[in-house]
Amino acid sequence: MLRFLSSLFLFWMAFQFMNCRPVQSTLKKGMVANYDKAVKEHILFMEFDIRTGAKGRQEKVKLVRAVAGNGRTKGLNSPVHGPYRIMMVPRYRSNALEKEFYYEHPLFRSVEVASPGGTLSKASIAAKQGMLSVRIQENADLDRIELFSLTPDKGTTKIYTVYFQP
Repeated sequence: MLRFLSSLFLFWMAFQFMNCRPVQSTLKKGMVANYDKAVKEHILFMEFDIRTGAKGRQEKVKLVRAVAGNGRTKGLNSPVHGPYRIMMVPRYRSNALEKEFYYEHPLFRSVEVASPGGTLSKASIAAKQGMLSVRIQENADLDRIELFSLTPDKGTTKIYTVYFQP
């Protein structure tokens, strides 16, 4: 009986640690919608579904959609100044510069609210589910992108990784 309980406890502990790891997926570039191998430059548009985890757990992330477009991206990201952010870091096989991109966290948003007196003030809104849309320039050396959640209470937490295959 003791041996059964100890193996059950070890199984339960292993299951608990599995829930703490960031999720990952693999995306084949040739299988992405609208991906044209004849074109040299592609933009990858990806949408992620982000949900709150159980109490005290990290966010649950899932890659919902990936679409390719022809051309080059422009540096048009708007600055994000709030304490709740999502950071995307593209990782390359070569020694290419890894530039971080910041997005507003879809679960913790800051909006401007008008008061009856005519003044604007910022209010925080928390949601249980949200969508994050990102775009990145496709590169032959692009190995993966990593998503991090930046919050004041948990700090920087890796929440998702997308690996790319040619």
